[in-house]
Amino acid sequence: AQEAIAHGDRSHAIWLFEQVIERHPIVSDYAALLQVRLLLEDGRSDWTARVAEEALRRHSNSPVRAEMYVLLGNARANQRDSEAALAAWRSALSESRDEELRANVLLSIASQEERAGLDLDAATTYTLIWYAHPATFEARVAAHRLDLLEELLERPLRKATDWRRRGDRLFRQLQNDEALEAYDRALELGLVGREDDRARRQRAQTLFRLRRYPEAVKAFEFFLPNTEMAIWHARALARADRVPEAIEKFEKLASGRPSRHAVRARYLAGVLLEGRSFDERADAHFRKVESARKSAGLNEAAGWRLGWSAYRQGRYDEAVDYFDRLVQSKKRDPIGQLRGRYWRARAWEEGGGGDAEAEFAALATEFPLSYYGWRSRSRTGGTLAPKKVKSEIIQGRRRLKAGELERPRILLEAGLNDEARTEVQRLARRVRGLADRLDLAHLASDTGDYHLAHRIIVEGYSESLARGPVRHFEDLWWYAWPSAYLPLVDRATQSPGSVPPALVYSIMREESGFRARVVSPVGARGLLQIMVTTGEQLAADHGVEDFEGEDLFDPSTNIDLGARYLTDLEKIFHGRISASIASYNAGPDAVARWAPGEPVQDDEWVESIPYSQTRSYVKRVLRSLYAYQVLY
Repeated sequence: AQEAIAHGDRSHAIWLFEQVIERHPIVSDYAALLQVRLLLEDGRSDWTARVAEEALRRHSNSPVRAEMYVLLGNARANQRDSEAALAAWRSALSESRDEELRANVLLSIASQEERAGLDLDAATTYTLIWYAHPATFEARVAAHRLDLLEELLERPLRKATDWRRRGDRLFRQLQNDEALEAYDRALELGLVGREDDRARRQRAQTLFRLRRYPEAVKAFEFFLPNTEMAIWHARALARADRVPEAIEKFEKLASGRPSRHAVRARYLAGVLLEGRSFDERADAHFRKVESARKSAGLNEAAGWRLGWSAYRQGRYDEAVDYFDRLVQSKKRDPIGQLRGRYWRARAWEEGGGGDAEAEFAALATEFPLSYYGWRSRSRTGGTLAPKKVKSEIIQGRRRLKAGELERPRILLEAGLNDEARTEVQRLARRVRGLADRLDLAHLASDTGDYHLAHRIIVEGYSESLARGPVRHFEDLWWYAWPSAYLPLVDRATQSPGSVPPALVYSIMREESGFRARVVSPVGARGLLQIMVTTGEQLAADHGVEDFEGEDLFDPSTNIDLGARYLTDLEKIFHGRISASIASYNAGPDAVARWAPGEPVQDDEWVESIPYSQTRSYVKRVLRSLYAYQVLY
């Protein structure tokens, strides 16, 4: 049927879809959907409606019901049966939470209401599109129609609450600039009570996300002395380079009534003091946090900081005590133990008192594809692979039935990638055992959804992955570290002096999880999470013409600019890979400030990175870089 369409024989395609509907129930709902699309495109509204209604009767649990109702509504609208069209479209809304579909259906409803002269009803629907689905094309159309209706009716239709709702949706979707505009308009029009409080909170946090820290400081001041908002206020002060004031605020909060907020404030005061080399004051705070009852999970973090402080100051026996306590506290979490085990061995190595070499060998053997296993291997000399320990893959029980997996396979064979991807995403919610995960990861990869394939495997086998490949199960590791967008990465890294493909893959994995259209809380876009301003500068520097921010969602452009940026950073930091990775996350200026006054070992430099998010990021990328080098 698909080939018939490609050759222009649409009548034959319609007949073939009918045969599939009657003979192959496993995919008859999709065949009906494709037939309905074709009939509607050909203007056969009566036939379209009959096929759609029959398919809806036959397939009460099909994932295509929402789209089938949409097409039925379109057919009824073509027949000028407004009431039936509206009923079908509203049924579509009840069947789906997909934003794109809902925005499209609501626009159809609003247009139908406007044609019927129901201007107020249409305005209500347009307003719903505008605030509930603000990032869609339909929202832009709705905004234009609302402008015209407001002029026609001679009164505003979008109230303060609508602007606040729009802001909330944009805030959740990480559309920070647009969210800020909506909150400002809502507050200008006037909100009251809790709604006003909510909008001001979200506005302040939006400013923080946008890194407009001086403005965020003022925005958070509105809520003082609220303890939770006071912590946000102090954090904004620190980010606005007003660190002494931030420390003072945190310490004042910490001295108040015992609470989880007070403990968190004390911990953050310690972090800032540590960053300013006030080690004694910092350690005093961390000791209190370590022993606090209402710690919100910060006890172990404070214990780590105390151990790390002792290590940096050469008090290795004391450091060993702290690291050992951390290891003991993670008895049921072998991965969580690795940091404590590694640095305990490093403290033994520097100060004596334990068999550091044996512990490094054990870490490299047990967890070769973990960050600390990789670091340990380099400390054993790295000339020979460590002795393999027996690894077992827990296979679990298969939950998916063969027929369920056959549906996306058939759709893929027919060239229906989008439909196959939808099926795979639906099945992923129920995946459990190894066989299910491997089958579904394979299908996800075939549809081009590397993110889903990666997630399906990592969620089920994170510890096994760190232990290294197991014979006959190598696919687990290849799905966890895929060579996604291979032709684009190869092309972007083929120039002399470019970074290796493995680094691009590693950044892609940790930045976006292979999602081409993802946006970060601060507005970074696409596979390699490039800020629009950074993209503009890179495009200008490297002669990329007609660049626009939306181009960062294009895999080819994003990978090309990302690889160029990584190459630039590698030159700035003279090939020092950990610094290049850190600067990709935190910026080269920040990393240049972290350069030690005297040479330090790279593992110590990474562990000393003052931004916890960047520190964790560098470790993940270095671990993935090693994994790609091993696997490919």
